[in-house]
Amino acid sequence: MLHVAPDALGPAQPLDPASGLEDGFLAASLEAAGVGTWRIDMVEGVAFWDALTSATFGWEPLPRVVADPLAQIHLEDREWISRSLDECFEQGVEHDVEFRVVRADGESRWVRAVARPLNGDDGRPRWVCGVLMDVTRRKCADLALEESRRQLATLVRNLPGVAYRCQAEPPWSMDYISDAVEDLTGYPPAEWTSHAIAWADIVHRSDAAALLREVERAAAAKDRFRATYRIVKRSGEIRWVLEQGQPVYDGEGRVAAFEGFIGDITEQKHSEEQVRWIANHDPLTELPNRLLFQERLDALAAGDAGPARFALLLLDIDEFKRVNDTLGHDAGDALLCAFARRLKEAARADDLVARLGGDEFAVVLNGVADEDEVTTAVESLLQNLRQPWVHGGMLLDCDASIGASLYPLDGTTRAELMKHADIALYVAKAAGRGNLKLFQPAMRSEMQTRISMLALARDAIDKDWIVPFYQPKVDLRTGAHAGFEALLRWRHPGKGFQSPDTIAAAFDDLTIACGISGRMIDGVIRDMRRWLDAGLDFGHVAINAAAAEFRTGDFAERLLERLADADIPPRYVQIEVTETVFLGRGAECVERTLKALSAAGVTIALDDFGTGYASLSHLKQFPVDLLKIDRSFVHDLTDRPDAAAIIRAVINLGHSLDIRIVAEGIETAEQQARLAAQGCDFGQGFLYSPAVGAAEVPDLLAERALRLAG
Repeated sequence: MLHVAPDALGPAQPLDPASGLEDGFLAASLEAAGVGTWRIDMVEGVAFWDALTSATFGWEPLPRVVADPLAQIHLEDREWISRSLDECFEQGVEHDVEFRVVRADGESRWVRAVARPLNGDDGRPRWVCGVLMDVTRRKCADLALEESRRQLATLVRNLPGVAYRCQAEPPWSMDYISDAVEDLTGYPPAEWTSHAIAWADIVHRSDAAALLREVERAAAAKDRFRATYRIVKRSGEIRWVLEQGQPVYDGEGRVAAFEGFIGDITEQKHSEEQVRWIANHDPLTELPNRLLFQERLDALAAGDAGPARFALLLLDIDEFKRVNDTLGHDAGDALLCAFARRLKEAARADDLVARLGGDEFAVVLNGVADEDEVTTAVESLLQNLRQPWVHGGMLLDCDASIGASLYPLDGTTRAELMKHADIALYVAKAAGRGNLKLFQPAMRSEMQTRISMLALARDAIDKDWIVPFYQPKVDLRTGAHAGFEALLRWRHPGKGFQSPDTIAAAFDDLTIACGISGRMIDGVIRDMRRWLDAGLDFGHVAINAAAAEFRTGDFAERLLERLADADIPPRYVQIEVTETVFLGRGAECVERTLKALSAAGVTIALDDFGTGYASLSHLKQFPVDLLKIDRSFVHDLTDRPDAAAIIRAVINLGHSLDIRIVAEGIETAEQQARLAAQGCDFGQGFLYSPAVGAAEVPDLLAERALRLAG
């Protein structure tokens, strides 16, 4: 370590002329090169340097003699520079070092010093001398470059992927590849840069051709490329990657290499596939949904897979609504899943099965050419579907109505095939449960009639064309007027009054059926109010309640409120329901509604008794006051003994339960006499009067009163 003796300090002295540094030419050359000179007397501990070196330290530009040669060296560099000087002096070796000095004004500068030992006059080592250059600008540039490289290396290490530079021709051997390649591929960087393995070696063979085309396109177009493909890891695992790169050209414009980045997008790909699956499949049954089915049907109809023949089946689960409403949505969902599973199992391997929504399913039967082949295939489907299905300990049906259309016989587009299969399905449902109907051109007119009926019914509701007509009921024991049944008529602007048969399809539509029923009830209440105001003794009016009304849940409350608003006592009203209402949606709601009406004084009549599915338990469960014998039994009363026996049994059953009996469709005096003899309470039919408008009711009542008096 250099030591400085206090008594060696003194004022600045000029450099020793013997050193040769006063030579004008040499001094000018060094100054022009920005090189300063210095020397340190290692014995005396003093230093001498020229004007340029002095300027480097921020002193006056004069040669100086410095008592402490290390005082201007940056504190962090001072110790190792002292050791370097000692080694240079003691070992006689040249040193070339870079370090920081602190100028007199406090600014730090980087300098490069080259030092070598020099003997004194006595031939023994005494001096260390050399040159000094200010390298601050270059050093700062080097440090900035080093920091940039450090940051780039850090960035590359932390990128979620692999940076690379590879050779221009397949198999794309790597000249550089980042460390992340081992995580992505299982192969360490050394194996890549030693060319033990090339990138083409791990590209999935199904994707190799497409990748090569994209790379060649980019090279020819001098453009970037972007490719998504699969690679096979060392472990055999397959991963999806996204590669983005660009060609690098040599001085002659030829592709010299490719540079780019490769990222692992396997999870993203799986997520995309999951989203795509969810978007194209029904979450409950996991079958293709309407969207995917339509896409595939479009492709088949367009002949994308070559010439084809196939049949399109549309299926509706029979009695699904009843299961859903009577057993709950859990049972309905379970039925949908069971139906889907059985449908899939029964279909052939190349058939397409889908759920279109609700209880509607679709099947494409590939390869079938005619109706016989469709019928054979559907029989197999139905046989599998009809197997008993158990839910919650209950045995339920799993049957379906099916409509079919043939390609290309019934259409060459998806729209045509779907439309014609839907028409056939409508016909199949109208024909009963578990039917297959293949589209026939004549079915179009039937569907058109249905559409026309629905349109007429909507107009009748919107334009207030619904009009109640009234058919009288007569007490068969006395012949006196008992009341009326309100029957639906609607007023066509060009054809006059029409019967319900002209809009029969509307009663299958819940919304329209409720609208018609609402208009009928409004009309009946208005007519009853007018009759009461006129002092007419009309007895009662029986109103047929649509099954759809009971599904609203508040039918009783709404009817009673409307009667109260019109100040009509409930005893003037009878509600007629058919047996199918008990078996339809929400039997518990029907029971609650009927009991609420009965408690308020409304009479409950069970219409068309004996023609449906009602059991004797319903007479006990529901508050029934009247049983109406269907007109079909009355028509056969005088000709068929079994009809007479049924009527007699119904009358006796009703009376035993304190239920009165009404016979419909009485057309002859003989029918009336026999019904009266058997104890039937009331009758109605053309024998007494056809249904008439409200304006004719006063005359009808007067005529009945005169006939009774005469």
